[in-house]
Amino acid sequence: MRHNIFLISILALVLASCQADKKDYTSFVKDAAGYHVISDGDVDLDNQYPVWADQLGNVPSDVDPCDPEGYNQVEGKSTFMQMFSPLMNMITYSSVHQIVGTYQSEYKGQPIMLSGNMYVPKSKKCKGLIMACHYTYAALSESPSQGPTLSALLATKGYAVVDADYVGFGVTYQMVHPYLDKKATGRAVADFGRLARPFLEANGYTFETNDIYIFGYSQGGHAAVATQEFIESHPDYYKDLPLTKVYCGGGPYDPKVTYDVAKKTDVIGFPAVVPMFLQGTIYANDLNDKSLALPIKEDDFLSDEMLKDDRYKTWLNSKAYTMDQVNLLMKGIGCGKFSTILRPEAMGGEEYAPNKVLFAKLAENATTNYCPKTPMYIFHSKGDDVVTFENAEMLQKAFRDLGADESKIEYDFGEYGTHRTGLLKFHIKVLKMLK
Repeated sequence: MRHNIFLISILALVLASCQADKKDYTSFVKDAAGYHVISDGDVDLDNQYPVWADQLGNVPSDVDPCDPEGYNQVEGKSTFMQMFSPLMNMITYSSVHQIVGTYQSEYKGQPIMLSGNMYVPKSKKCKGLIMACHYTYAALSESPSQGPTLSALLATKGYAVVDADYVGFGVTYQMVHPYLDKKATGRAVADFGRLARPFLEANGYTFETNDIYIFGYSQGGHAAVATQEFIESHPDYYKDLPLTKVYCGGGPYDPKVTYDVAKKTDVIGFPAVVPMFLQGTIYANDLNDKSLALPIKEDDFLSDEMLKDDRYKTWLNSKAYTMDQVNLLMKGIGCGKFSTILRPEAMGGEEYAPNKVLFAKLAENATTNYCPKTPMYIFHSKGDDVVTFENAEMLQKAFRDLGADESKIEYDFGEYGTHRTGLLKFHIKVLKMLK
């Protein structure tokens, strides 16, 4: 315990230095007028995303992230990252600068404006580029474009770090987040990384090397491998982003494995990820389309307590509550176990027709069906209490079965404590590895 407090203190002191010196979004896409700054008011979500009007109708629009009847009244509001926020925002760091902005990507075959944060050396001299993939958030206030994340640590080593908001956060906070959708996330991170160097060089930054890394923990670990797969599978992206190494830790690489373990043990580390995955998968794939042979909806899976008053939609889709808060709220209504979150028939197998559809999507979003080309460092604590260690074992087995060059893959599996303790140790290990 004393050792963990020491680790947290060290990271807090470093993170304390990140300066929140941004006010408006910068456009990372160059037009005839060059790169320009736009104000928050210029990002018109209602006009930008008419194709997802059905989604927006299910997202509460009358809950303010600082509503005293909501956010501030939930016990345990000081979450893991929020412990660092006061120091991060009070003390100006001498070498790291932040640039928040928007860029063009694609989601569900349609163009979309996404957002993210760049952490760059104030010296304007960058050792290389790192595409950071963040772990699971639920609140708008936690997303990268709203303030520095732990990924800012990597910039203290002299690297330019791009930290993308996933779909459903940042300027798309009114949309349902497609949790663990590897195509949507991999594309979002790759598009941000692809334009980072041209944007920075056009603004006077220089790069010492062509090194390009991907980095992520927890959901970010899954996203890191998904981004790697996306880039390596698209020659035009790989030409612009010839990867040097991928660092991933504690990731749910095989969502079906996570599901099966949770079902067997009736334990789920973060209860909130169950409804988050269900609704994210349904909306990302339009599985509720009535023209389908078997349309599905959250009601087919969630227990009556979860569905009561559609409360989970407010907790997740208002983006007013952190993951810790949603977990507490779910436990408060007796939905802290896997068997209390799902209805009895959904706890079965494929004999329940909606499960067959869901299981197919779980398998589709696994990152265990692709043979990597880029060197990798894969970290996982055997005692992880949120993302089961079986995920790392399955990833290792899959890579071997697919014929991956294991001389390029370093597996670091050890007794590193809980999921959150592992997060700290993973960051420290990677910081030591970076030159």
